[in-house]
Amino acid sequence: MGEPLRPFERELALGLGDWPPGTRFVAAVSGGADSTAMLAALAALAPERGLVLRCFHVEHGIRPAGESLGDAAGVRELCRKLGIPCKAAHVPRGKIAGTAAGQGIGLEAAARFYRHALWNREARRIGAARVLVAHTRDDALETALMRVLRGAGPAGLAAMKRDNGRVLRPLLALGRSQALEYLAGRGIPFRTDSTNADTSFFRNRIRLLLVPRLDSLFPGWRAALSGLAETQRRAASFLEVFAESAIPWERDGERPSSLSAPESAFFAAPEIVREEAVFLAAGRILAGKPAAGPARLRRETVRRFCAGREKSADLGKIRARVEGGRVRLMARGEDGAERGFALLINRPGAYRISGITVEIRAGGGISAGKEDAVYVSLPLVLRPAFPGEFKGRAGAFTALLAAEDALGKAALIGRRVAGAEFLERRPPGAVQGFAEGRLAMRIDGSFDEKR
Repeated sequence: MGEPLRPFERELALGLGDWPPGTRFVAAVSGGADSTAMLAALAALAPERGLVLRCFHVEHGIRPAGESLGDAAGVRELCRKLGIPCKAAHVPRGKIAGTAAGQGIGLEAAARFYRHALWNREARRIGAARVLVAHTRDDALETALMRVLRGAGPAGLAAMKRDNGRVLRPLLALGRSQALEYLAGRGIPFRTDSTNADTSFFRNRIRLLLVPRLDSLFPGWRAALSGLAETQRRAASFLEVFAESAIPWERDGERPSSLSAPESAFFAAPEIVREEAVFLAAGRILAGKPAAGPARLRRETVRRFCAGREKSADLGKIRARVEGGRVRLMARGEDGAERGFALLINRPGAYRISGITVEIRAGGGISAGKEDAVYVSLPLVLRPAFPGEFKGRAGAFTALLAAEDALGKAALIGRRVAGAEFLERRPPGAVQGFAEGRLAMRIDGSFDEKR
């Protein structure tokens, strides 16, 4: 009979839950304090439970080779002492940085994408029930603070899940200080990532600068934030069920990354349900892509679209539009539009996009009856025209833009080598209800400077 379990090991056992003998697990171990403590505690627990444990380390190719390869060597040495099989995967240098730049996401998000992909591949290879990840109570609180500061909704603010698909977090009831105490008590060394001190990373600013101030000034903040996260988890769960029943998303024709729902059902639902339905659908569309998921959508833009103030919207990696009695969501590029832009204009000024200069200014003496201007309101969105939106010969133009405001499409603009022109414009009578001091939009110098 082995030694009795230590308090840290007993808490980990509760977080792991009950599994039948012979169950296989992949322990994701970076070499830092939390994952090292998890691995050591699992090694003490596994023989008693009859569990099969494998260690997996990912070397991201971001930090200096001497440091990151030293982490891998340290994990291998610990596994040798504990008698646990170990495998390391190495991401080629520059690959994560290249993905971050190409996708327009942070280095942390790109690293997380590759890390999870490698974890999942290893779990499938050995038939593991779960990948065990060493997130602690401190990690959950830091994540909640990050999402509060980013303006997340209920799903984003929801408490971190202990068991989430293939990932299981057995340390969520334990703090980082308990992991350090456990390692010190057993005399087990761990590695320290030099980037943990770099406050250019958002999480590090939270951990090193904000958390100590909160601890000093608001000692009860941890319990309060945990309570908020649990409340939001319940709210998010309710909204998810409600949204799925109220707004039935279906695959949109033959497009592989597109969903649509009846416009009537979408706008009959409460606004918060519409918003959450969009985030849920976006999660389905973006699953398996770098930085996939609802958190990467722009909530402010989602809110305007769901309120019916815009007929189309660029939500980041997702485009949305209302047409033909349906609300359509698609991965960028699925609609055939130019990749990479949609411009939101909130104030008068001059803007240049796709070689077309657009100026918004006070209407003054401009006549909407002239062919060189159109009245608009703000906010105004400039976006690529959708396929089929222009009934003429689109090939005659090097770019086609649509301008949309609260009243819908204000104009369709085409660019030739010689300059830009209005191909379609809102009828002057459509702006009768605009307030005095209304705005006029012109393109490529079409305002009459003698006005």
